[in-house]
Amino acid sequence: MATSTNFALNDPLARRVWSQSLSLEAVKDMYFSKFIGESLDSMLVLKTDLAKGAGESITVGLRMKLTKPGVEGDANDIDAGTDGREGMTFFDDKIGIDTLSMGTSSAGKMSEQRVPYDIRKQGMDALRVWWSEMFDELIMYSLAGARGITTAGMLQPVSFTGRAENPLIAPDAAHQAYGGNATGKIDVDTSDKPSLMGIEKLRTKAGLVAPTLTPFKIGGSSKYVYLIHPIQAYLMRTSTTENDWLKVHLATDSGLGKQAMMYSGAMGEYADAIIHESRNVVQFNDYGAAGNLPAARALFLGAQSGLIAYGRDGGPSNIKWYEELKNGGKQLYISTYAIFGTKQSRFNNKTFGLLAEDSYCPLTV
Repeated sequence: MATSTNFALNDPLARRVWSQSLSLEAVKDMYFSKFIGESLDSMLVLKTDLAKGAGESITVGLRMKLTKPGVEGDANDIDAGTDGREGMTFFDDKIGIDTLSMGTSSAGKMSEQRVPYDIRKQGMDALRVWWSEMFDELIMYSLAGARGITTAGMLQPVSFTGRAENPLIAPDAAHQAYGGNATGKIDVDTSDKPSLMGIEKLRTKAGLVAPTLTPFKIGGSSKYVYLIHPIQAYLMRTSTTENDWLKVHLATDSGLGKQAMMYSGAMGEYADAIIHESRNVVQFNDYGAAGNLPAARALFLGAQSGLIAYGRDGGPSNIKWYEELKNGGKQLYISTYAIFGTKQSRFNNKTFGLLAEDSYCPLTV
């Protein structure tokens, strides 16, 4: 009888164990993981329909609000006139999925002999980082509707325009805002920075724009997320008085802030907006009157800002792992893949669930 348990190379259970480990670790590392859920109250709504059956896309419906005033009094029949009855209006959005693959391999047995590394474990760690960063990039580009110019540390080329038949689409004019007193791309100058007053403007605009933004519910309170680039965060902190920034931090230090996942890693809160920063926030270099000013696209996010879908053979919570030996058994090849899609929510050709705020943002500090 064997005295130890061993999973040999290509054992079906071993592949399953490594797939599960990779998926769990990658999702844990994802910046956006705390914002993903199947509820319509989630910022990023996870659609699981295709995880249970065939198909390459999911159509999502949105019922618009009724707008007529109704009829007054018992004597008036609900069908009398045109104000007592109204047909429902539905719009739809579609998200596609496709396979994305990534792998790694050893150079050979002698190469492995030279170093004290577990190639399978090192491979999983490398792929874990790759998948978490790739998911975060794709989600950010989808929400912003643009790839931007940043290349350092990024996986997708600046030529990226979308995947899985989910093209990057810029927010419509009604859902596009600008920092400071700028009113358009060419109007942005070095004084048009993100600010606490800007958050106030976005908070007000969120309730007036059509379609309006639906806030999240945290502890019975309505909240949004304000997502900015680290350099934008630096500009905010250095242009705000110490007392103001102290108030911004109070919410994250409170009991609710410590309990709610959405506060994890937050800079603070202002005007019902939980402030987060991410290096993946999209940057540009063609703003201003001369078309040469650096800028970044902050996002003011509500519920259903974006959609994520995955297929039955893979996705953000189910990355598949396969191993094989080549070159006479001397080289280990590890292959992983996921079937998924990400996109900005759009209904009736309009952005739904978010506002974009483009403002001055130097490329370095």
